[in-house]
Amino acid sequence: MEEEYWKQFFKSGKIKDYLYYKGIAICRQVMDRYAFGHTSPQEDGRKLSNQE
Repeated sequence: MEEEYWKQFFKSGKIKDYLYYKGIAICRQVMDRYAFGHTSPQEDGRKLSNQE
């Protein structure tokens, strides 16, 4: 999926398309981290926005 967004950005050169690509890459990192049960925001010492 990331590759599709990269190709779109490469083709168009639009900032919007680059931001979509970066958003997907960041989302993938977060999903991979939490999908395998490595940690949770609380275990990392980070606060969730509704708990501040």
